[in-house]
Amino acid sequence: MLGQYIKKLEPVTLAPNNRITLFEALVKSVIGQQLSGKAAHSILSKLKVQVGGKKPISSEKILSTPYGKIRSAGVSDSKARTIITLAEMVKTGAIPSARKMRSMSDEEIVQALTAVKGIGQWTAEMILMFKLGRQDVMPATDLGVRKGYSIIFKSKELAAPKTILEHSQKWSPYRSFAAKYFWAAVDAKL
Repeated sequence: MLGQYIKKLEPVTLAPNNRITLFEALVKSVIGQQLSGKAAHSILSKLKVQVGGKKPISSEKILSTPYGKIRSAGVSDSKARTIITLAEMVKTGAIPSARKMRSMSDEEIVQALTAVKGIGQWTAEMILMFKLGRQDVMPATDLGVRKGYSIIFKSKELAAPKTILEHSQKWSPYRSFAAKYFWAAVDAKL
């Protein structure tokens, strides 16, 4: 069934994103938790202004910005604390660099990132896919993935993450592409 939809949708691509730093990608993912893309983009834009302009958000800039200024960009209290903790962990080397992550397994990266309070499996999976360009990630808890899977496989109920994970094994090592097609199915309202 997935193959039929792939023929109907625009091709998807996946590659490491070198236009954004790892730290900014992490901040973007934290801000994006449980928000629409439009709302997350607005908050990220405001945060960039608060920490010093249009240049990438760095751990140094976050650590030198008063907490109130971070919050005034629309960042929730818990997300602001997570971003500050991330900045501290990047500064101390507790969060590996993007270069170091290239030689790490997906599981090792997830373990390193989820050690930060406020970063869960979903956020780590977004980094794996959209920053690092990893090809075998299935973010089965993502609402868009669940909706798209349900559309493609004609399920009247929202697919359970466990079902998606089990079914996705046959697409390994290209599950990230399947996830992108699930999102595309939702956007296309097939």
